[in-house]
Amino acid sequence: MHGQLYLHINIIVKMMLKRHWESQQRLLNLLKERLREILSSINAQDLIEPLESFLEKLIAEFKPLRVIIVGSLAKRKFIRGLSDIDILVVVNYEVPRDKRFILTSLRDVDVEITIVSRHELEKALEEDREFYVDAIKYGVTVFSSE
Repeated sequence: MHGQLYLHINIIVKMMLKRHWESQQRLLNLLKERLREILSSINAQDLIEPLESFLEKLIAEFKPLRVIIVGSLAKRKFIRGLSDIDILVVVNYEVPRDKRFILTSLRDVDVEITIVSRHELEKALEEDREFYVDAIKYGVTVFSSE
């Protein structure tokens, strides 16, 4: 009896893991599709693979609710050598102050990541803070787990 129960539980867990993996793959494929669309429109195809790889690691580490490309890249006004890539990451937990901003570079382009909780984002929108209002108004969501 216990062996049969264990077998059923094992099958259910495997099915749940497979569904979760398939769901994650669909979300990552959507991310890649949206990135390719954005970067191709501004003739920056060489950034597709490094940005995809970077965002996949970011998603694995922070488990975000949403990842939004903001600023000049989202508005398709990105100028190589002058613009940076701005990314807003929304999570479902409080973010320590020292973890809210990440600065890095991909190829020759600076990347600025802002990480906020959903609550902090809602508060910033209520306060009409420009960066967050623009992110929601003009940003391009490339990943959403909601």
